[in-house]
Amino acid sequence: MYDISAQSLDTSRASHGTYADAFRAEGKLSEEEAALVLARLSYESDLSKAAADVDIVSESVTEALDIKKATYEALSTHCPPRTIFTTNTSTMLPSEIAKFTDRPGRLLACHVARPIWDHPILEIMPHAGTDPALVTDIVDFARRIQLVPILLKKEQPAYVSNSIMAAFITSALDLVSRGVASFEDVDRVWMIGTGAPLGPIASVDMMGIGTVYNALSHLAENEGRSELLPITEYLRTNFVDKGALGARSGQGFYTYPNPHFEQDDFFK
Repeated sequence: MYDISAQSLDTSRASHGTYADAFRAEGKLSEEEAALVLARLSYESDLSKAAADVDIVSESVTEALDIKKATYEALSTHCPPRTIFTTNTSTMLPSEIAKFTDRPGRLLACHVARPIWDHPILEIMPHAGTDPALVTDIVDFARRIQLVPILLKKEQPAYVSNSIMAAFITSALDLVSRGVASFEDVDRVWMIGTGAPLGPIASVDMMGIGTVYNALSHLAENEGRSELLPITEYLRTNFVDKGALGARSGQGFYTYPNPHFEQDDFFK
């Protein structure tokens, strides 16, 4: 795992340990299996070292085109020619990103749902210049790691899953930002009506408010979705500028850990 921030790497290492503990407690991994999995993970803040012998890159940097550009230019410098580039972008198109690399034919978008062990799908989105043989290889790879491959036949901002999720999320955020209902009541309606464990606003916290903000901003600014601008302004003013970025930061719409929607009195 590579990140420019040593602190972020420490946080990730701790999170991986927490996941391993949970899998052991649930009987999904033995002590020995968990230890072996963790031993196979490495953490590096020097890209030249991280990329030296890598077969495939899964990129999940911030949803900002200038950051994507800098990332792929650096990857192109340090990765060997065989390396496959995959982007986990939520809203951008692989054709937008491929032009930043030295190997556009070896780039495509591969998007996972979270948590991946509960939602085992891999959405695969090539662009017109992606090598068809590479697409076949990635579909086979998805199956080998026990994910269901969802192959998009054309480029689509937000894939299949996020295209559906975007309508769900933006409708909820629109209601909250316009003061139609509280964020708790929006979640209560959805959770009671569908039996879902999370409402749309809690889902925003889980995805990360910064991620949602960047994704909606990209759609508003680059895809003609100007109706999203009041929502992005609401998120920026009330959360992003204040560092309240959701579950990982400890504060979003809800406070973490033990958010209100998990408490017995939430539905009273």
